[in-house]
Amino acid sequence: MTSGSYAFTVTLGLPLPQARQAVLDALQKEKFGVISEIDIAAKLKEKLGIDHPPHVILGACNPALAHQALQENPDVALALPCNVVLRADSGRTVVSALLPSVALKPFAGTNVQKSACTAEEALRRVFTNLPT
Repeated sequence: MTSGSYAFTVTLGLPLPQARQAVLDALQKEKFGVISEIDIAAKLKEKLGIDHPPHVILGACNPALAHQALQENPDVALALPCNVVLRADSGRTVVSALLPSVALKPFAGTNVQKSACTAEEALRRVFTNLPT
């Protein structure tokens, strides 16, 4: 797992369907639920007739942390949920997520920033525990 200036990234030696399940399992262990899923490849095919490699966005949310941040600053909803992106790459899957500290940096509030730090620690554990 790498943690750059704006995202966690890991490459799993799994095809996307199996990587998706591993990510879902790891998110659940850290109390994140997936509230949305966008199949980018399917949408590009449907809307533009373009073939695109498998590419999925999972909208992950930890309800307690989201609620804590929203109570202090309702505009935080602009940065929710946390997107976890999976994309196929030569039989493997690259998984990445924007760091919550980056996503929530523009929003004022001590609880907002605490929530961002707590969410980031949990996402770090998600990425660390994925089967590379």
